[in-house]
Amino acid sequence: MRLSPTRILCAAILLLTLLLVSFVTRLLFGQRGFDILPERPDAAAARARLNSNAPVVQYGEECAPFRAGALDDVTIVLKLGAGQVATQLPAYFARLSRCTRNVLLFSDRKGEYGGFEIVDALANLRPEYKYNNPDFDIYDKIQHAVALEEKTTEGWRLDKYKFLPMIELADARRPKSNWFLFLELDTYVNWDNMQRFLAAFDPKTPYYFGSPVWPRKKPVFAHGGSGFVLSRGAFNKLMARGRMFAENHRSPGTHLFGKDVRNECCGDQVLAKVLKESGISIRGYWPMFNGESPSSLRFNSEQWCEAVLTLHHLSPDEFASLERWEAARPQRAKPLTFETLFPHIEPALQERRDDWTNLSEDITYSGKKTAGKSWEACRAACSRVHKCMQYEHVGDTCRLSRSIRLGHAQPAGSQGKATSGWMTSRIEAFKTKHGKRCKGGAHFPHANPR
Repeated sequence: MRLSPTRILCAAILLLTLLLVSFVTRLLFGQRGFDILPERPDAAAARARLNSNAPVVQYGEECAPFRAGALDDVTIVLKLGAGQVATQLPAYFARLSRCTRNVLLFSDRKGEYGGFEIVDALANLRPEYKYNNPDFDIYDKIQHAVALEEKTTEGWRLDKYKFLPMIELADARRPKSNWFLFLELDTYVNWDNMQRFLAAFDPKTPYYFGSPVWPRKKPVFAHGGSGFVLSRGAFNKLMARGRMFAENHRSPGTHLFGKDVRNECCGDQVLAKVLKESGISIRGYWPMFNGESPSSLRFNSEQWCEAVLTLHHLSPDEFASLERWEAARPQRAKPLTFETLFPHIEPALQERRDDWTNLSEDITYSGKKTAGKSWEACRAACSRVHKCMQYEHVGDTCRLSRSIRLGHAQPAGSQGKATSGWMTSRIEAFKTKHGKRCKGGAHFPHANPR
């Protein structure tokens, strides 16, 4: 058969189309590139950055990076509501203060705790931001409450207003800090990994790190509860922009960078807008910065080898349990990864667990004529689905998951009893297969977005 010019052209177009589809598929759905998070960053570079003789960090020991002076230039900023001072702050601060005193506390009412000033992030705001704003009716109630227990439970409405003033107030109190790590009272941080991570960057460059959230038609922002980091370079740019709105006021925290925060959902989202207007976009480092707790984390091939920097939504019991486990885990000096964290939850994974949801959600069958008819049918459905790791049956609904999650207790409700199970033999095979990828060290994924 003769190859006419038309046929050759069609064949060429088809080949180019296939190559383009393959490239786009790898770009959108392929695994992210990564570097290896060094077990021991360059100590000489760290000393030069800190302008000190910081000794080598003895990783694996409690508070090791702080005791070595490797995090002397990092200020930890805790944002809390006034009602949390008596409830959540004591336990969290007891853990944190064992390691560092370089902490700033910001709330919606001034106070003192453990010798630390609690700064009212909203105190200096000019009157026009508070006037005729129903959210600040709550603020007034909080100021007039006599005891902590009297404070309103509606203080969350003020949370979004704290972010921007908090930046200026933090800069005024720590003008020489190179990094600012913003946390909430249910955010866990692996300090060894955080020091290893920050050692890879120059704080003079404007950086904004965190777990990215992708709202429609708005800037990508770092989820506040997962913790986020701003460098000295980013702070300098923010302070320069802030002077446009300060109206010659010398006190920090008098304005909201020209934003009408009343109609915004969240303070972390507003901060991202101001950062973008200052020429700074987020570098996303999910899943290292993570918004899940150990019980809700998805363990799968995508993140198995990656380093853990933060977790979120930890209860006091989860903090205590994780702390005990970390103290006893083997090879503590090595970076904590999702693979090495998995044994923390693994003993609770069983063939069957009643009154329990394991948060399966990838595939759903509903109805008495489907896998939803019984727990046994649900388990059988999981066994037939390639890479199904766990399953959950509630009423006449069966849910399957390709990720491994622990979940939590769930008493029987109107929809019926929740019964969960895990494919333990598949989990063992998964660990063996993907553990080989982790032999080279903890993965430090390339930023997305970057």
